[in-house]
Amino acid sequence: MYIEQLYGEIYKHEWTDGILTNIIKETIKDLSEEKHWIILDGPVDAIWVENLNSVLDDNKKLCLANG
Repeated sequence: MYIEQLYGEIYKHEWTDGILTNIIKETIKDLSEEKHWIILDGPVDAIWVENLNSVLDDNKKLCLANG
């Protein structure tokens, strides 16, 4: 799986959501008081983890190119 497929990408000045971005958008639509967990299961690759850290800010908030 490519990073663009997971997070999303900008192509010709247009943002396309990735799989994780779509899951997060669907999760935040639920306005109930329930907590939600998004679990990514699979082998942990050092490059994948570094890419995940690069899109999180100091407060561990997901920061994507589309704002």
